[in-house]
Amino acid sequence: PPHARRFDLDSTILYHTALYLLCYCVQNKHDNHNGISRLRTMVAISRSNVRRVRRGNGGGGVLDMLDNIPYVSQLSSADRLLLLCGVALLGTVTFASVFLVSGIMTGSSSSTENNLANDPRLSPELRKMGLSDQALLRRGGGKRIVVGPHKLDSEENAVALDIIKILDCDALQDEMEREWNAVLDAKKLAKEDSERWQKEEEQWNNNNGNGNRRLQMELDSVQDAVEFDMGQQENGNGDGRDFMMDEMMVDDFGDMMGGGGEFGGGSDYFDNETQLKLTARHLFCLAAEGITLPKSTTLDESDDPSIHCDIDDFETRESLLNLWSSARAQISEDIIKKTLGLVTEHKETLRGHDVHVWYPNKDQGSEGMLRVLNSAFEGSLTYNFDSEPAEDGQDDLYRFWDIPSQFVGENKLFVDVGSALGFTSMLMAYEYPRTTVVSIEPASPSWLIQNINFRCNLSEEQRSYVHPILAGVGTKHHDDNDSFTKFVWKPSMTTASRNWNIERDFDFGQDIELTVHLRTLRAILAEATPEDLPLGTPISVLNLDCEGCEYNLIPSMHETSFKSIGLILGRTNWGFIPTSKKPSSERAEDTHKRVCKHYNFARRCKECCDFPTLPVRPRLPSTTVVENGEFGDADVEDEANISSSALESKTVADVAGSMCDGFDAWAEENQLHDVPDDYGWNEMSAYVKMDSR
Repeated sequence: PPHARRFDLDSTILYHTALYLLCYCVQNKHDNHNGISRLRTMVAISRSNVRRVRRGNGGGGVLDMLDNIPYVSQLSSADRLLLLCGVALLGTVTFASVFLVSGIMTGSSSSTENNLANDPRLSPELRKMGLSDQALLRRGGGKRIVVGPHKLDSEENAVALDIIKILDCDALQDEMEREWNAVLDAKKLAKEDSERWQKEEEQWNNNNGNGNRRLQMELDSVQDAVEFDMGQQENGNGDGRDFMMDEMMVDDFGDMMGGGGEFGGGSDYFDNETQLKLTARHLFCLAAEGITLPKSTTLDESDDPSIHCDIDDFETRESLLNLWSSARAQISEDIIKKTLGLVTEHKETLRGHDVHVWYPNKDQGSEGMLRVLNSAFEGSLTYNFDSEPAEDGQDDLYRFWDIPSQFVGENKLFVDVGSALGFTSMLMAYEYPRTTVVSIEPASPSWLIQNINFRCNLSEEQRSYVHPILAGVGTKHHDDNDSFTKFVWKPSMTTASRNWNIERDFDFGQDIELTVHLRTLRAILAEATPEDLPLGTPISVLNLDCEGCEYNLIPSMHETSFKSIGLILGRTNWGFIPTSKKPSSERAEDTHKRVCKHYNFARRCKECCDFPTLPVRPRLPSTTVVENGEFGDADVEDEANISSSALESKTVADVAGSMCDGFDAWAEENQLHDVPDDYGWNEMSAYVKMDSR
């Protein structure tokens, strides 16, 4: 057009250019409509002289489409082209403007995120997940855990994430899958080996009559070894072995073949290789949804790895998360990880109750405690402590499964001092429902394991009556409640955590040295006793099996509090403690004179022989003897149903009998009256360099 101006396509005037072109086209149309002569004179060719070119039905171009638009159809081709350019430029500018505004907002958001770059709640590992910091914060660190229909609340979710991090559940998943593949390979080899042996044995039987080819081969092998060794011995070339070694070889073959030391059959060689070892570390990772147990696609589902503890139950899972939170507040991270890695699940029975308890493999303490608690049950032997069989005539001792009814039940208090892995407390919950149990354990690994046992074996109602406390009982009196000592916890003997360990027996690869918080029994009970227990409820039963802590607990008790105790079980440990770690003889006398008034101590603790004329409380009959009438904590309400022999007054000498023979020599050997002070007892060391006994 004549008035078209030349302009530069600069980015700063792009938008103005588009508007200018649109305005020109509109103005051109307006001039044609109003008959302005100036524009008509510029148009050299009238429409009547223009021959339109009709395009075929194959489809026209954009200009043909414009012919159908009102007003636009009246524009010339050049004007239409300019109009299209203007619309395109306007669209481009609008599109760019939208992105410009979005970029400004994004920059503002990035500025906010930069302010969160040093947020202590977000670790570099979490940021590697690829989510923004705000998204990680909203999701509680990048993961919101859902268990079935339940969603963990924010606190539980944080605990679960802490478990996954501390126990490194991702690495555990990879490790478990590798081990499972090795197990599957071992099972496959075992199956092939069994089929091969069976086939060869059938062929051998067909050729040689009935017999056991595998047994014969093993016998031949052992016999060859025996003959060779005996020949070497006769020629003076033997290696010092005798025939007992060869008998051990026979026993090994018998064990391998399923005979328990005698030849049997049917057992495979891979019993130790075809089981996936699941520890308490797996248990907590499962509770946190941090791992998934592998499954076999070819074997029976019963062979798949599993944990009996019902973590699919939301209450059980929730209680495990709460336990983790409590443990993290009281136990160091290293001790938690080491303890959980040592502990596995074991199927046991507790006086007819099927339990799946957690304890370290080859833990002689747990095995011994189970023997004690299952004593005399369905024909089994009777044990006093660990592997100590009861002597003849000791069947009248009070035992955990035969406590008189006046000492147990609702509003009765059972205090277990030195509760180890919690087996005794579990038995009390099973045998005497609604009895309040305070389980006191000084060793943090044992305390952690016993809490796992409670959560995996006791119902929620039973757990409401059991109160585990992590603490040791100290030597100080009522107003002084804080001190500490050193203990050693041994996975091979979890019932013997103490501060008088022989140094040369310390296993640096397994044993754990602990710092133990000591408190008074009064303070512990004030914390543990539930609100629904009547204020001032006396101890009905006190169980003392705490590796010497009786010399702290008993002397520090007020005389009135001690006399209110209904029944005391356990033992004293003076004869076991090395001389350099013994408490003072004065402390020992105070302790022994008090506990020896109770029947069990007078009956089996040699220390009581120091007081032969000390009166002993009458031996009260068990609930199986008394049918009518009950006992108070110390008095008898209905004496008509009790034999006179059970109520007659007796002394230590009467109750102990022959146990006191040779007592004077024993007392001198163990320096019962010769330790002047508590310096060795209170020493902040868990070891004894030399056994000075």
